[in-house]
Amino acid sequence: MKTEWMEISPEEFRCDAFQVWGDNWLALAAGDFEEKRFNAMTVGWGFFGTMWAAPAVMVVVRPQRYTLEFLDEYSSFTLSAFSPEHREKLAFIGKHSGRGMPDKLAQAGLTPCAAKQVAAPAFREAELVLECRKTYRGQFTGKEFLEKSLVSRMYPERDFHVFLLGEVVRIAGVSKYVKP
Repeated sequence: MKTEWMEISPEEFRCDAFQVWGDNWLALAAGDFEEKRFNAMTVGWGFFGTMWAAPAVMVVVRPQRYTLEFLDEYSSFTLSAFSPEHREKLAFIGKHSGRGMPDKLAQAGLTPCAAKQVAAPAFREAELVLECRKTYRGQFTGKEFLEKSLVSRMYPERDFHVFLLGEVVRIAGVSKYVKP
Protein backbone atom coordinates (compact mmCIF):
# COMPACT_ATOMS: atom_id res chain seq x y z
CA MET A 1 0.00 0.00 0.00
CA LYS A 2 1.31 3.42 -0.95
CA THR A 3 1.66 5.99 1.79
CA GLU A 4 -0.05 9.27 0.88
CA TRP A 5 2.58 12.01 0.71
CA MET A 6 2.22 15.76 0.64
CA GLU A 7 4.74 18.16 -0.82
CA ILE A 8 6.85 19.77 1.93
CA SER A 9 8.89 22.90 1.35
CA PRO A 10 12.32 23.09 3.01
CA GLU A 11 10.97 25.92 5.19
CA GLU A 12 8.09 23.69 6.40
CA PHE A 13 10.21 20.55 6.86
CA ARG A 14 10.46 19.31 10.44
CA CYS A 15 12.50 16.32 11.48
CA ASP A 16 14.22 15.03 14.60
CA ALA A 17 17.49 14.24 12.81
CA PHE A 18 19.00 12.31 15.72
CA GLN A 19 15.94 10.08 15.91
CA VAL A 20 15.62 9.52 12.15
CA TRP A 21 19.31 8.78 11.54
CA GLY A 22 20.12 7.03 14.78
CA ASP A 23 16.96 5.19 15.80
CA ASN A 24 14.92 4.65 12.64
CA TRP A 25 17.59 4.61 9.92
CA LEU A 26 16.89 5.58 6.32
CA ALA A 27 16.95 3.81 2.97
CA LEU A 28 19.44 5.28 0.51
CA ALA A 29 18.59 4.47 -3.11
CA ALA A 30 20.57 5.30 -6.25
CA GLY A 31 20.28 4.44 -9.91
CA ASP A 32 17.43 4.82 -12.40
CA PHE A 33 13.94 3.54 -11.61
CA GLU A 34 12.73 3.70 -15.24
CA GLU A 35 15.73 1.67 -16.44
CA LYS A 36 15.09 -0.83 -13.60
CA ARG A 37 18.76 -0.37 -12.67
CA PHE A 38 19.12 0.69 -9.05
CA ASN A 39 20.02 -0.49 -5.58
CA ALA A 40 19.26 0.55 -2.02
CA MET A 41 20.84 0.13 1.37
CA THR A 42 20.18 1.19 4.93
CA VAL A 43 22.05 4.20 6.30
CA GLY A 44 22.21 5.35 9.90
CA TRP A 45 24.85 8.07 9.64
CA GLY A 46 24.42 11.39 7.88
CA PHE A 47 23.24 14.97 8.09
CA PHE A 48 20.45 17.31 7.01
CA GLY A 49 21.23 20.99 6.70
CA THR A 50 22.15 23.82 4.38
CA MET A 51 25.12 23.82 2.03
CA TRP A 52 25.96 26.47 -0.55
CA ALA A 53 22.69 28.28 0.25
CA ALA A 54 20.56 25.22 -0.56
CA PRO A 55 18.87 22.50 1.50
CA ALA A 56 21.25 19.55 1.58
CA VAL A 57 21.95 16.09 2.94
CA MET A 58 25.17 14.21 3.48
CA VAL A 59 25.31 10.43 3.31
CA VAL A 60 28.26 8.16 4.01
CA VAL A 61 28.83 4.81 2.32
CA ARG A 62 31.59 2.23 2.72
CA PRO A 63 33.58 1.71 -0.49
CA GLN A 64 32.66 -1.98 -0.77
CA ARG A 65 28.90 -1.34 -0.81
CA TYR A 66 27.14 -2.15 -4.08
CA THR A 67 24.99 0.98 -3.80
CA LEU A 68 28.13 3.10 -4.16
CA GLU A 69 28.49 1.89 -7.75
CA PHE A 70 25.08 3.42 -8.50
CA LEU A 71 25.89 6.59 -6.56
CA ASP A 72 29.03 7.00 -8.65
CA GLU A 73 27.28 6.30 -11.97
CA TYR A 74 24.09 8.32 -11.53
CA SER A 75 23.50 11.98 -10.65
CA SER A 76 20.80 11.55 -8.03
CA PHE A 77 19.74 9.59 -4.97
CA THR A 78 16.84 9.41 -2.55
CA LEU A 79 16.63 9.07 1.20
CA SER A 80 13.46 7.47 2.55
CA ALA A 81 12.31 7.29 6.17
CA PHE A 82 9.84 4.70 7.40
CA SER A 83 7.64 4.16 10.42
CA PRO A 84 9.09 1.81 13.09
CA GLU A 85 7.16 -1.25 11.89
CA HIS A 86 9.43 -1.33 8.81
CA ARG A 87 12.65 -1.64 10.80
CA GLU A 88 13.08 -5.34 9.95
CA LYS A 89 12.85 -4.50 6.26
CA LEU A 90 15.55 -1.87 6.65
CA ALA A 91 17.71 -4.31 8.62
CA PHE A 92 17.32 -6.81 5.76
CA ILE A 93 18.43 -4.39 3.04
CA GLY A 94 21.31 -3.29 5.24
CA LYS A 95 22.56 -6.86 5.70
CA HIS A 96 22.11 -8.18 2.16
CA SER A 97 23.82 -6.98 -0.98
CA GLY A 98 21.93 -6.41 -4.19
CA ARG A 99 25.08 -7.54 -5.98
CA GLY A 100 24.32 -11.16 -5.11
CA MET A 101 20.58 -10.81 -4.56
CA PRO A 102 18.93 -8.84 -7.37
CA ASP A 103 15.46 -9.23 -5.82
CA LYS A 104 16.64 -7.98 -2.41
CA LEU A 105 14.03 -5.20 -2.16
CA ALA A 106 11.15 -7.54 -2.99
CA GLN A 107 12.43 -10.08 -0.47
CA ALA A 108 12.57 -7.32 2.12
CA GLY A 109 8.97 -6.36 1.36
CA LEU A 110 9.76 -2.89 -0.01
CA THR A 111 8.19 -1.52 -3.18
CA PRO A 112 10.30 0.87 -5.28
CA CYS A 113 8.37 3.56 -7.12
CA ALA A 114 9.21 6.52 -9.33
CA ALA A 115 10.37 9.70 -7.65
CA LYS A 116 9.07 12.96 -9.13
CA GLN A 117 12.26 14.95 -9.80
CA VAL A 118 15.12 12.45 -9.82
CA ALA A 119 15.81 9.12 -11.52
CA ALA A 120 16.53 7.23 -8.28
CA PRO A 121 13.54 5.40 -6.80
CA ALA A 122 11.47 6.19 -3.74
CA PHE A 123 9.55 3.54 -1.76
CA ARG A 124 5.76 3.23 -1.51
CA GLU A 125 5.97 2.30 2.17
CA ALA A 126 8.08 5.34 3.14
CA GLU A 127 6.62 8.15 5.21
CA LEU A 128 9.27 10.64 4.04
CA VAL A 129 11.23 10.90 0.79
CA LEU A 130 14.02 13.37 0.09
CA GLU A 131 14.98 13.54 -3.59
CA CYS A 132 18.56 14.71 -4.02
CA ARG A 133 20.89 15.82 -6.79
CA LYS A 134 24.54 14.97 -6.10
CA THR A 135 26.76 18.01 -5.60
CA TYR A 136 29.97 16.68 -4.03
CA ARG A 137 31.84 13.43 -3.44
CA GLY A 138 34.71 12.96 -1.04
CA GLN A 139 36.36 10.26 1.01
CA PHE A 140 37.61 10.11 4.54
CA THR A 141 41.21 9.06 5.03
CA GLY A 142 42.96 8.35 8.28
CA LYS A 143 45.03 11.51 8.29
CA GLU A 144 42.13 13.99 8.71
CA PHE A 145 40.85 12.47 11.94
CA LEU A 146 41.51 14.66 14.95
CA GLU A 147 40.21 11.94 17.26
CA LYS A 148 42.68 9.21 16.27
CA SER A 149 40.89 6.51 18.27
CA LEU A 150 38.02 6.74 15.74
CA VAL A 151 40.30 5.33 13.06
CA SER A 152 41.15 2.16 14.98
CA ARG A 153 37.64 1.82 16.44
CA MET A 154 35.50 2.56 13.36
CA TYR A 155 37.88 1.64 10.55
CA PRO A 156 39.99 -1.36 11.60
CA GLU A 157 40.01 -2.48 7.94
CA ARG A 158 40.79 1.11 6.82
CA ASP A 159 37.71 1.01 4.57
CA PHE A 160 36.96 4.68 5.05
CA HIS A 161 33.52 5.97 4.11
CA VAL A 162 32.89 7.85 0.91
CA PHE A 163 30.67 10.85 1.60
CA LEU A 164 28.27 12.48 -0.80
CA LEU A 165 26.49 15.78 -0.50
CA GLY A 166 23.21 16.19 -2.28
CA GLU A 167 21.02 19.20 -2.86
CA VAL A 168 17.48 18.37 -1.77
CA VAL A 169 15.30 19.12 -4.79
CA ARG A 170 12.04 17.72 -3.39
CA ILE A 171 10.64 16.67 -0.04
CA ALA A 172 7.46 14.62 0.21
CA GLY A 173 6.04 12.99 3.28
CA VAL A 174 3.33 12.60 5.87
CA SER A 175 2.12 15.37 8.15
CA LYS A 176 4.46 14.59 11.05
CA TYR A 177 7.29 16.02 8.90
CA VAL A 178 5.56 19.41 8.51
CA LYS A 179 6.01 22.22 11.04
CA PRO A 180 2.74 22.91 12.85
